[in-house]
Amino acid sequence: MKMHLDCPSCFIKQAVRTGRLLECSNTRLWQMVKGCGQVLANVNEDWSPPQNAVALYEMIARVTGKDDPFYNLKKESTRQALELYPELKERISRCSDRLEAAIRYAACGNVIDYGISSDFNILDEIDKALTTRFSLWEYSLFKKRLRQADWILYLGDNCGETVFDRLLIEELKVPVTYVVRGGPIINDVTMEDAVDAGLDKVAKLVSSGCKAPGTILEWCSDEFRALYESAPIIISKGQGNFETLSHEEREIFFIFKIKCDVVARFLDHPLNTMVFGRSPRYPNRN
Repeated sequence: MKMHLDCPSCFIKQAVRTGRLLECSNTRLWQMVKGCGQVLANVNEDWSPPQNAVALYEMIARVTGKDDPFYNLKKESTRQALELYPELKERISRCSDRLEAAIRYAACGNVIDYGISSDFNILDEIDKALTTRFSLWEYSLFKKRLRQADWILYLGDNCGETVFDRLLIEELKVPVTYVVRGGPIINDVTMEDAVDAGLDKVAKLVSSGCKAPGTILEWCSDEFRALYESAPIIISKGQGNFETLSHEEREIFFIFKIKCDVVARFLDHPLNTMVFGRSPRYPNRN
């Protein structure tokens, strides 16, 4: 997906919201707003929003003086999600279709996203997870692909959400390689964050080599791109990964909540609905 004219105003909102989450002074908040002007003056409209967002969050890091401004929030998100883990594990064990339940919980975990909003209630999402109607649900096809696969490439997204990913990985019953970001960006998962969530116990962990809130293939490492090309199945978590991979002509199963009007219009699905399935741009719909 390319930048849309609605994206610049969202960038400014993200900067102000981030500054307030970090309890910045008004002086620093204004520095961030003015910094947005510089970022937007150099925006590449042919890039995806996550590509352009790298410059935005580099500016925020400079203003705050922190290489990983969300470090404490990430730790807290993971801690809270781990507290929920035993109960969710028990809920899944009681379901007649454990895999479907795990996918639904993995999707509801995608609400933990400080880049889009800090106004979410994960407990409400958990309670609704098993009955939520998805605007795209390609579960039968996924099960067919899963029966044919000997391993899965799983693209991670946000901290806290990682624990929900762990629940799904434990139900996939095939080896999983879990991909983290190449460095700290917003509240996205890094290698340290994945270990905090216990993902090293259930999957092989690798870095994409890309320090962006998405998966930008030309910015990724050779190691990751080789895995990407050879993977029998790819699961991609989060809207940022969708925005950067929606144009790809290979089969990817996206799991995320539609959190902005631009993505809703691109998919022709309602805002705030859940998605589990392939991009509409994928050429082979059979």
